[in-house]
Amino acid sequence: MRKNRVGQKKNGFSMFILDDDKNMTDALEAYFAAAGYDTEQSNDPLDALDRLREKSFDILLLDFIMYPVCGDEVVARLREFDRRIYVIMLTGHREVAPPLNTIHELDIQGYFEKSDRFDQLELLVESCIKSIQQMKMIFRYQEGLSQILEAVPKLNRFRPLEEFSTQVLRQLRILTGSRNTFAWFSLGDILPEENSQNLPRDTFRGTGIWEGMSLEEFLEKYPHMKICMKRREISFHQDGDRRIILLPLKAGKEMKFGMLGVVETGESRIKQDLLAVFSEQVASALHNSVLHILLELNSSQIRQAYSRLEESYVETIEVLRLMVDAKDIYTRGHSDRVSYYAEKLARALGKPEEFVQRVRVGGLLHDIGKIGIPDDVLQKPSRLTAEEFARIKEHPVRGADTLERISMLKELAPIVRSHHERFDGTGYPDGLKGEEIPEEARIISIADAFDAMTSDRQYRKKLSRREWTLELKKGSNRQFDGKMTAVFLRYLDAHFDEMQEELSWTYEAGGL
Repeated sequence: MRKNRVGQKKNGFSMFILDDDKNMTDALEAYFAAAGYDTEQSNDPLDALDRLREKSFDILLLDFIMYPVCGDEVVARLREFDRRIYVIMLTGHREVAPPLNTIHELDIQGYFEKSDRFDQLELLVESCIKSIQQMKMIFRYQEGLSQILEAVPKLNRFRPLEEFSTQVLRQLRILTGSRNTFAWFSLGDILPEENSQNLPRDTFRGTGIWEGMSLEEFLEKYPHMKICMKRREISFHQDGDRRIILLPLKAGKEMKFGMLGVVETGESRIKQDLLAVFSEQVASALHNSVLHILLELNSSQIRQAYSRLEESYVETIEVLRLMVDAKDIYTRGHSDRVSYYAEKLARALGKPEEFVQRVRVGGLLHDIGKIGIPDDVLQKPSRLTAEEFARIKEHPVRGADTLERISMLKELAPIVRSHHERFDGTGYPDGLKGEEIPEEARIISIADAFDAMTSDRQYRKKLSRREWTLELKKGSNRQFDGKMTAVFLRYLDAHFDEMQEELSWTYEAGGL
């Protein structure tokens, strides 16, 4: 038998002993308490379950045969609220030992026949302790990673460096349990020589022994820290009886943003690994903040450039629209109305804003290809010949070719090319069918036809409400996308008069 180590220091592990034999629990408690374990005991299974629910233990030693609840039932109830505790089952009779499948199902880590050889039981306990140490290491690592994951969104919020450093130091204390931490952010090599916001090139913040210390005072006390800043891996500095962990903040191979420091509280490889992960996240967040700062420094120039680009875009569209309208005196205002109807339908279909804007501009420019068609064909008052109609049918392709050559309008080319395709595949120029036709083009096709129905032309008067309703229904799933047509008809039923009022300006002087 191993010699009892009376008075030995606590080993940091706790044990609960359960047996309905008081002599056995007293003997086991005396032996393992002397071996350094923090022990408690009970002779009542139900009392033991209540105490195990209130307080966590590393190891449970318990008898198999007890009253009123046997050991396997105790473990089954225990596993409902504690999956981590290691269980060693004791029995005085081999023939009444729990079945092997029960031991596996209840995750019982050890089985021991009672005897006075407690040293053999201690060997089994020590084997469990090794596993417990490994599991605690895993759980601690998981817990630390979870804390870092929770902190990442907070770190990545754009905020002043003072606030950012406060958040970083708070997280350092949570990860390490140390009250002595510092954060030194050095942006001198990244910020331009002059910046309109007068941002500091170095920011230092500390807690505990570094509380209220300036960067100058810090460097005066630790002059070698400038050298440590250049290192790329975790390093250590001995400051009297304190050991300081130094964590570089780096992004990529060249960029360095500063350094974090924390006084070590007990050796732990896990803490160092977690701190390495955390420092990488801080560096990444700081990198993003720096990019944000640099963008802010130039934001006025960017906004001005974007504004000029947007003005140029609008002016280009307006010039092209006027060119189209000027080409055909009989259809002036047509492009504006097609754009208006198409935008209303796109919104009624629940399309995103970017899509809606493509439809709006596509509607304005859908007939741009007519610019290349001779006036005597385009404005001919009598019936067109087959050859002349063929020339007219070239305008979708001509329009698409024109837009392909203007970089800011290039994405509209497929829409303009396909606005005369028909849902049944009998349209032109490519004979596309159904969903082969771009959605935007399907919408503009309905808007284009609807405006033709509701506008006076040289060869006929506009249709009545009953007539254009029948025409749209007749074209559903033949000329037009049936689902889109149904949505458009419902929208027209509710808003037609209002829409005509809003479009009245397009009929005055041809919309020019």
